[in-house]
Amino acid sequence: MTFKVIELTKDNEPKYLEQVVKLEQVVLENMESKGQNGQLFPTGKQDISEYAHSKENTVLLIVDDADKVLAATYVTQGQKPFTYNDITKYFKYGKGYNDYVKGLYPTKEAYRKDLINTYETKISAFKYAKEKILEQFPEFGGNILAFLQHELVKEGNHYHEKSVLRELLNRYMSEYIQKQSETNPKLEQLYERFYWVTAEEISKEFGKKVEPREETAKEYETFIKKWRLESEYMQTLKKGPLVIHEKPNFDESKYFTAKTSNSIELDTYITDPNDRRAGLARILLLEGIKKHMTEHFSNPENQEIFLCSTLHRDNLSSKYVSEFFGLKDSLYVKRRDGRDREVHICKVTKEQYPTYIEHMAKRVAVLYGYNPENIGISLEEQAQIIKEQLEYEEAEVSRLNLAASQKKKTYNGNIDYKKSKANKVASLKGKLAQIEKKLQKEEKER
Repeated sequence: MTFKVIELTKDNEPKYLEQVVKLEQVVLENMESKGQNGQLFPTGKQDISEYAHSKENTVLLIVDDADKVLAATYVTQGQKPFTYNDITKYFKYGKGYNDYVKGLYPTKEAYRKDLINTYETKISAFKYAKEKILEQFPEFGGNILAFLQHELVKEGNHYHEKSVLRELLNRYMSEYIQKQSETNPKLEQLYERFYWVTAEEISKEFGKKVEPREETAKEYETFIKKWRLESEYMQTLKKGPLVIHEKPNFDESKYFTAKTSNSIELDTYITDPNDRRAGLARILLLEGIKKHMTEHFSNPENQEIFLCSTLHRDNLSSKYVSEFFGLKDSLYVKRRDGRDREVHICKVTKEQYPTYIEHMAKRVAVLYGYNPENIGISLEEQAQIIKEQLEYEEAEVSRLNLAASQKKKTYNGNIDYKKSKANKVASLKGKLAQIEKKLQKEEKER
């Protein structure tokens, strides 16, 4: 049976949208039946439709001969800074990033000036967001903390990963910053640069403890008056501050320039569990990545792009897909009271982009038989691609064995991938043997 890759658009939405929504539910139910609760949050009909209608995001589908949707992926780019899907925020945190930001300034005074001014702007953004939210939700009587308490009670004293309050705060604060940027173009950059800064950190920078009622120097007066608003905002962070569980084994600084406009998120990729076909998720993501990279680098000012994904550590199938596309640097983080997650990322420069796309297209062609452009791939290249994948799969078998022996420390799910991995290794060895046999034949004929 053949299949084709298509993009979900406003024109074909009546034909495919409901199928995608149903596929999400089928995948969710299948995962939950295997004990993989919390590893997929359905995007839902409205948001999928918004993705399809937006210029920044892409929804790609694989359909069979009968136009049945077998797989779907959502590739997103250009969200508002620091909203739920903005993975880049996790890399702009901590001493390393703060030192990097300080290094951007010629003097300490210049750094401190931007620090204070941006913090005050952030508080104004919070006030703007707070007023819009409370107007939208009059049932909380003009009290943002009442909204927060409502969410905590509703979730059993947990702050939900997709908190409505948090999402709205981020959305409207970003909206305020974007409006102010019309007269101050640097403001958006500064907002990202100093997003995590709190009054406590500013106190450390100036060597003065800042309290709501403390009399301080003149430059702090406006700052102190607005502190009460910020303290309310900090309550929304108190239930679960960002924690990096494991020390990164890579140089984080190469990701400090990542932001929503230059980052492609491999948001969701789902395949029909009742009609499994190897490589469908990779095929869809390849097409999505190609589309977004081509558009991004058509602007001569764009010199780099970042690929990002977020997943639960237990979700091994998603990990394999992300790492297939080079997203091998990851942070293991705790955010709010939600589940811990891995955030994966890699960087591709404008110079690397053509080679990256060509290599990925060849890998998908050799490993999964998808080669719509009939790219020529020599036997030597095929053998090398299979050897690379074989090395990866064998390493994963070893990792899974280790995870099984240390399950309570490193893994919480049901390890049922070992058998499929062993089968994959055997299959790759068989393919490699066939290609090497052809190479030997060619050598003899020379």
